[in-house]
Amino acid sequence: MPYIRNGWSSVKRQFPSVIILFLYQLLWGVFLYRLVNTAVVQVLHRFPDPHPHELSRILFMIEGQSRFWQTPEVHHYIWILIGMVILRLLLTPLIHAGILYGLLPAEERAAGLPLFRGMQKFWKPVTLFYFLELILILIPTVLLLPKVYAPLSILLQGGSQISVFLISMTYIIGWLGYSWFIRQTLLFLQFGYLFKGKAWPSLIVCWKHLTAGLGISIVLAVSCSILFILFGTISWIMTGLLALILQQAYPFFRTVFKIWKISSQYSLWQQKS
Repeated sequence: MPYIRNGWSSVKRQFPSVIILFLYQLLWGVFLYRLVNTAVVQVLHRFPDPHPHELSRILFMIEGQSRFWQTPEVHHYIWILIGMVILRLLLTPLIHAGILYGLLPAEERAAGLPLFRGMQKFWKPVTLFYFLELILILIPTVLLLPKVYAPLSILLQGGSQISVFLISMTYIIGWLGYSWFIRQTLLFLQFGYLFKGKAWPSLIVCWKHLTAGLGISIVLAVSCSILFILFGTISWIMTGLLALILQQAYPFFRTVFKIWKISSQYSLWQQKS
C-alpha cells in the first residue's frame, strides 16, 4: 500500500525519536523487572519445597490470603504500582504529541528534537483527546466484563460448550473492533485539529476511508505479531546471549511499528483530505 510506504519514509525521518522511545520502553522494562524480582520472587520463595502435598499447598494459600492486606510491604508495592499507572497515563499523551509533531515536514518544524518540541506545542489538545479515548473505551469495557466473565468462568471450570466459547469470542472481537474504531476516529480528529485547525472534515475523511485505515492497521499489526513470534521462538530454542539480545531488542521494533502505523494513517489522511 502506498500509505505504508509513505509512512516508512516518515519513520526514517523520526529515527532519533525512535531511539528515545526505545530507551524509554527499556527503562520501564528494567523497573518492572526489579519490582517483580523484589516483590513476587520473595513470595514464591515461601512456597513449600520440595513439591508440596495438598495440605501444605492449602496452608500456603490460607496464609497468603490472611496476611496479604495486613503486611506493610504489600501496601508499599501497591502504592508503587498505582504511582506507575498514573505516571504512565501522564507520559503517554506527551509521547503521542511528540510523535504527531514529527509528522510535519522539516521546514515547518522548530529547531530541536521533534519529540520534545511536540510535547511542548501539542500536549494540551493531545492530552484532551487521549483521556476522551480512555473514557470512550473504558465505559463499554466495564459494561462488557460481566458478560464475558460468566462464559469464561464456565470454560475454566471444565465446560466444553461451543456456544459458550462463541459468545465469549463475539464479545471480545466486538470490543476490539469498537476500540479500534474509537482510536482511528480520534486519531483523524487530531490530524485535522493539529495540522489544519479543522477537526470535523477529518472525521468525514476517516469514515469514508475506514477500509483503507483498517487495512493499514491489520498489515502492520500482523507484521509486528510475526516478528514477536519469530523472536519468541528463537529465544525459546536458542537460550543464552542471543535470546537476551532479542528480548531487549523487541521494544525497539515495537516502537518502530507504532510510529509507522501513525505515519501511515497520517499519509492516508493527508492524501484524502
